[in-house]
Amino acid sequence: MKFLIKPIIDKYLENKSYEYVNYSIDYPPEAVFGDYSTNLAMVLAKKIKQNPINIAQDFKAFCENSEFSNKFKIKIEKPGFINFFLTNETISKEFLTLSQKKELYFKLKDIPEKKIQIEFVSANPTGPLHIGHGRGAAIGDSLARILNFLGYNVVREYYINDAGYQMYMLGLSTFLRYKELLGQKIEFPQDAYQGEYIKDIARDLIKTYQDNLLSMDNAIDICLDKAKNTIMNDILHDMENFKVTFDVFFSESSLFQNNEVEHTIELLKSKGFTYEKDGALWLKTTQFNDDKDRVLIKQDGKYTYLSSDIAYHKNKFLKRGFDMVIDIWGSDHHGYVARLKAALEALGIDSQKLIVLLVQFVNLIQENNKISMSTRKATYIELKELINEIGTDAARFIFVSKSINSHLDIDISLLKKKSMDNPVYYIQYAHARIMSILEKSNCNNELDESMIKLLQETEEINLIKSLLQFKEYLHDSAKTLEPYLITKSLLMISEKLHQFYNKHKVIGENKDLSCARVGLIKTVAFVLALGLSLIGIQAKNKM
Repeated sequence: MKFLIKPIIDKYLENKSYEYVNYSIDYPPEAVFGDYSTNLAMVLAKKIKQNPINIAQDFKAFCENSEFSNKFKIKIEKPGFINFFLTNETISKEFLTLSQKKELYFKLKDIPEKKIQIEFVSANPTGPLHIGHGRGAAIGDSLARILNFLGYNVVREYYINDAGYQMYMLGLSTFLRYKELLGQKIEFPQDAYQGEYIKDIARDLIKTYQDNLLSMDNAIDICLDKAKNTIMNDILHDMENFKVTFDVFFSESSLFQNNEVEHTIELLKSKGFTYEKDGALWLKTTQFNDDKDRVLIKQDGKYTYLSSDIAYHKNKFLKRGFDMVIDIWGSDHHGYVARLKAALEALGIDSQKLIVLLVQFVNLIQENNKISMSTRKATYIELKELINEIGTDAARFIFVSKSINSHLDIDISLLKKKSMDNPVYYIQYAHARIMSILEKSNCNNELDESMIKLLQETEEINLIKSLLQFKEYLHDSAKTLEPYLITKSLLMISEKLHQFYNKHKVIGENKDLSCARVGLIKTVAFVLALGLSLIGIQAKNKM
């Protein structure tokens, strides 16, 4: 319980008149080193030029003479780690609070009035969602769930990239397949969309128009509308099956229809941040830490993708008034972040309000081989295929099971196993195991202080600690925008539950102890169900 330790550290620094130092409170690698550990003495030693062991001993003496002395014991390890061992009394008191308050125990206090937007998935409506999109969807949706639960005002948004060359090429690709299916010879461009889904759309067009499009001047536009709507509906269907919802669907084309792109360019011009060179209009992004200036309008008079993206983010901050915007992009967009932030600064918008999360690539492992993906070449695994293979719960779990910054390998055979080796099964089975025990229990009374004092076995205490730590993992997940911390905590709770269950009978001859243990596992079930819901996964009552 870091919130018990931080106040005493800060009070120590204040008492000694030391300047604040950036210390950390962490979980030690082994239980022998305590429940929590801080590097305070080491970081402070650099500031005040003293031996860290001496500082640690001074801190220990300070704690032992304070109102915190009954909450934990302190041991010091070289080269100056301060390790905290929570007393059973502290653990029991905190667990009682959790069992009584339930969801309220995990909520944040004094949440700032912030309007937060999370924009995620935003896949071009040029083809089906692949497993890379799935990871972004699971992460974005989980973050929204976590922040909403904690009390933040969150808006989920899907940006539909329905303007520009890629959309023209989608319409052309569909029209060419339409002609081909009608028996005409065609030349299919290399950068056209080649998936079987294009042929399916073309077949539907033949059902509607027969061969009439061949003589229509707006045939490509008709093909584009049909393709875009078909693909977008397919995307929405995939998202529904994946338990992902959005509050807003924002169309890129609306930025042009409402002249927002044009007005944004004019605003940048009026601020003196543009210039003309080689027949193109450039933005002076180098004035705001970008490595080179960027083109806004090309020589042919067409806007670049950056122009509409700037207008879109201007709309987010200045028109709709978001205090924070979280964009979830693929890691291949890494080089795009600096130029967009530079453009925001040019508009007078604090670029720190924009947080871009770059999600690393997903590799699907099939028979020990990694499958590469390309939307245009149609060599990818569709998200719906993965869901059909392993289920929504397993897919969502594995997508958020690692840091956003880590590449992810998905082993299909492992995730299909109904065994403890499968991490999703491991957690869901823990919840189902509890529900099975509760069906046999006659204990209906709520936990109280006297009951909790009966829970003194090592496995019981370790299980309780893992429940209390869920609060820290949850808050850290919101702070770092890393939902994988939830999965980490759920696995730990499940491990401690299985260890407890394998060593101790929940329902035995001692009724008071049995009811205390029933109360314990009821709370475990509650926390597991809560944690799973925050990453969009169902808590199973039976397996």
